[in-house]
Formats: sequence, structure tokens, C-alpha cells
Amino acid sequence: MKARVLLLLTLFMLTACGFHLRGSQNSTFSISNIYIDADSAPQLGREVKDRMKGAGIIINESLANASYILTLKKERFEKSVLSVAADTGKVEEFLIKYSVQMDARDSDGKQLINNEPINLARDYTFDETAVLGEFSEKQLLREDLVVRASSQVLRRLQAVITDSN
Repeated sequence: MKARVLLLLTLFMLTACGFHLRGSQNSTFSISNIYIDADSAPQLGREVKDRMKGAGIIINESLANASYILTLKKERFEKSVLSVAADTGKVEEFLIKYSVQMDARDSDGKQLINNEPINLARDYTFDETAVLGEFSEKQLLREDLVVRASSQVLRRLQAVITDSN
């Protein structure tokens, strides 16, 4: 009995503080339709479009009827050496950096976001005996960076649209 009460109290406290599992937020956007120009950021563009479609937002194929215009540009991945082994001089860790810029404006042309950068980074350990595994890990990390960047794009866009209304 005490365990149930303690469990219910814990669950109540977690929901009262606003705790949500990652990705479980209720995506309620005050956007009905949007045009997304992501020619120079194709990976992020696909992810943002998928998430917006999942939230019930109409993705316009032209600027004509769009309530908002989102531009994603200058998508770039960089890989740099983070650490090397002291005894062999071989690479032990890499750092993957992901950067992109975003612009947003409303249908009247009012600039809501201008060249706002999104920068993320992740590191991973390199093991030369597991080269194939390293490639898949690197690819998974890149995909994770794009997913995280899409979350930031959606949060920033929602915040600025909410503030402008």
C-alpha cells in the first residue's frame, strides 16, 4: 500500500514539474501551414518537414499560400581530432560538429528570425580494430545531431511565432 502511494506521489511530482521524456512533448504549434526552403540543408529539411507533418502542419510547395517561410541554410558537418594516444600518436577520439543557420518570416515578409545559428557537437571514441563499427557509429551520431537540431528549430520557431502573435 505504501509503495503504491509513494509511486503515485512520485508520478504526480514528475508531471507537476513539467518533466517529459525526450520526444514525448505534445507538439501543439500555432502554425497552420509553412513553406520550408532547405535546399542548402537537405538533411535537416527532411527531418523538420517530417516532424511538422507529424504535428499536422501543412507543408506548402510554394510561397503563395504559406503563413510562414522557414529557410534552413549552410548545413555543415565537421570532424576534428579530440585526443590522441600518448604512446602511439594514433587518434583515440573525434569530435563531430554540426552547424546550420535558420531564417523565418511571416507571410507579410516580417523577419522573425534572421541568420540564427544552431551549433551542436558530439564526440566519439575511435577504435582502429573496429573500423566498420566506427562508420556506423559516426553515421548514427550525425543523424542524432540532425534530430537534435530539428528540435531546436521547432522550439525556436514556435517561441518566436508565439511571441509575435
